[in-house]
Amino acid sequence: MHIWDYNIKKGWKPKADVEWIWFLERKINYDDWKGLNPYVIAKYRRRIKIDPGKRLMIDAYFKKYRIKYGR
Repeated sequence: MHIWDYNIKKGWKPKADVEWIWFLERKINYDDWKGLNPYVIAKYRRRIKIDPGKRLMIDAYFKKYRIKYGR
């Protein structure tokens, strides 16, 4: 499913922290998990605003696979 309300070029990658936060919030909140790296999510985990249920799911995933959280 592709539910983006912005037209971004295919293959676009965020460069700045603000872009990463925006990108991760959009992907996670709209259930577009394709291409997301768990280590990038861990890096920005405390700074992104996502649904509380999805935050619990991500925390459980990180705990299971022993992925360390970002700052």
